[in-house]
Amino acid sequence: MIVRFRNLSLTAKLLLIGIIPVLFLIYFSMMIYREKSQKVELLGNYIEHIQQSQNVAELVAELTRERRYSYFYKLNDTGFNRIVYHRKRTDSIIKLLEESKDPSFKDFPKYTFIDKIASIRAQIDSLKLSTNQIMQFYTDAIFRLNLLSSSLPANTFLKPAYADLVAQKKLSEMITYLGIIRTNVYNVLLTKQYVVETLFGTLGVYKVFNTYETEFLLKASPEAVSIYKKNKQGTDYSATLDYLHKVFSTFKFDSTYNANTFWNVSTQAMINLRQQQRTLWKSADMKMQGIYRDEENAEKETISFMFFAILLVLAVVAYIVNHIQKLLLEIKLAASKIAVGDTDLDLKNMPKGIIGDLAKSIIEIDKNNIALAEAASHIGKGNFEVNVQPRSSEDLLGISIQKMRDNLQEFTAQKDRIQQETEELIYRRDEFFSIASHELKTPVTSLKAYTQLMLMDSEGFRDQQQKRMLERMDIQINKLTSLINDLLDTSKIENGQLVFNREPFTLNELVNEIVSDMQPISLRQQLVFKNNQPASVYADRERIRQVISNFITNAIKYAGDSKKIIISLERHENTVICSVQDFGKGISKDEQEKIFERFYRVSGPNLNTFPGLGLGLFICKKVIEKHGGKIGVISHPRKGSTFYFELPLNSGYSQETEEENN
Repeated sequence: MIVRFRNLSLTAKLLLIGIIPVLFLIYFSMMIYREKSQKVELLGNYIEHIQQSQNVAELVAELTRERRYSYFYKLNDTGFNRIVYHRKRTDSIIKLLEESKDPSFKDFPKYTFIDKIASIRAQIDSLKLSTNQIMQFYTDAIFRLNLLSSSLPANTFLKPAYADLVAQKKLSEMITYLGIIRTNVYNVLLTKQYVVETLFGTLGVYKVFNTYETEFLLKASPEAVSIYKKNKQGTDYSATLDYLHKVFSTFKFDSTYNANTFWNVSTQAMINLRQQQRTLWKSADMKMQGIYRDEENAEKETISFMFFAILLVLAVVAYIVNHIQKLLLEIKLAASKIAVGDTDLDLKNMPKGIIGDLAKSIIEIDKNNIALAEAASHIGKGNFEVNVQPRSSEDLLGISIQKMRDNLQEFTAQKDRIQQETEELIYRRDEFFSIASHELKTPVTSLKAYTQLMLMDSEGFRDQQQKRMLERMDIQINKLTSLINDLLDTSKIENGQLVFNREPFTLNELVNEIVSDMQPISLRQQLVFKNNQPASVYADRERIRQVISNFITNAIKYAGDSKKIIISLERHENTVICSVQDFGKGISKDEQEKIFERFYRVSGPNLNTFPGLGLGLFICKKVIEKHGGKIGVISHPRKGSTFYFELPLNSGYSQETEEENN
């Protein structure tokens, strides 16, 4: 390469050297243009997402109307033409969403209950569904659709429209929850049945509605807040909210409204709220379109600027190359004359002391390059106090290093700030889990006691449905208690406050107790306990019970259609291994390494079938490790999984081991 460069003519060499900055300029111009194009594309995607989110809101509104008319059709067997009309409007919006290119709405009917709407409509037409079943389907679909459109990130270039975007989203949430509340209240006013149960079940929805109202008032623009407050002064919306506040404060209904008058008043309230939501959406859409047009214009201006900048640089490079060539040719001619002994040289258009100035310039360039290299080295080591002084406004290298120093300094500061904020968020998250778990445990315990008292009182009742509802409530409270206990244990583990009450006991007896207790809840699988020989351990009996119960519970969940679950104890020299084997779908190898991590849950098409926080195995791992043991899993896809833990036998457990684990 060097030989070829030397063989080039002087003009070619100068042109080759001069074209390098042009190439760099073209590269950086392409990078800037690419960034602008990506920003325009991102804005276009945001606008598409916002428009489809509004279509979701319109779909929710149409489903609300279809729910109402279907309900009245079941009650009165009238108004079928109105139902058909709204079904067409609903189907048209569903088609728009299905044709959307936004990946957020891909195949949305499959997970929002919409894929069952044709079957439900057929049953409504034939009057096979009850009013409760009609209300339940449409309410579930509306609630799930409302969760479909996620909020946009608060990017700087979205700032002009962000307040309206957030505000209309909050109003959409309020509309959905208010629709659920007024439907339940209307049912109670109409049927006069299950008053307390319905109000108690709707109280949480009412509280969530109020939180969304508070969030709207905090995040919406002052103009939107002012309009909203005017709607609450002496309007049907105000009357509806006042009535709901009275109902949920006293858990009683007075004679203010009957079913029809309440429905009419609350319908007008919903219309007022939806009108403001649509107005806010139109305002946000106009602002987003304006931002998009501005960015498109900026992109075009960038292309023009880059084109003229490249032309300018090319012209400058051509001029410099031509000028340097003339100077060097004159120097060459003078050198030739000197070589043959000629004197009285006349160098035209030469600055005074050109050779000396050239040598001096080369030395200055070398010194400056060394200084820049040292500055770059210091910057690379994190010393941003180093002084970088470009020689002139045309010193691209000096200016670039100066900008690099400033950018790296800013990036480092941002990184440190983000790291600190992340640590603070993790601390707040753990603190929240701890406080929330403690605060939730007391009311849940009281709720458990009240439920059990009600169950005891219901023994003599003939209303078996009420009894079954209480039993299901008791089961759900037990699940909630388990989740709270997992959060408490996790908080204690993170804070080093998990206490163990160790005692010697026979592990075989504990496993027998657990199998006997859990066999009744395992309806499909038989729990088979394979006992090797008695094994005594020195451990916290209840914590070990917690680990084994968790293993068996998970095995029952994921055993599929297999007929049995095998629990084994194998005693070795100084340890005992307890394992639980199921014959379900198994766990992939890459997930086996993560399954004992906090909040981790195995992925798959049936993941949502099994509730939980992903804390059980994490707690089990910490419990076993604190006892000086080991925990693990052996699994093969479609063949099942074996979860096991290993503990020291009582005879092999020393006081030093206990102190070390504590």
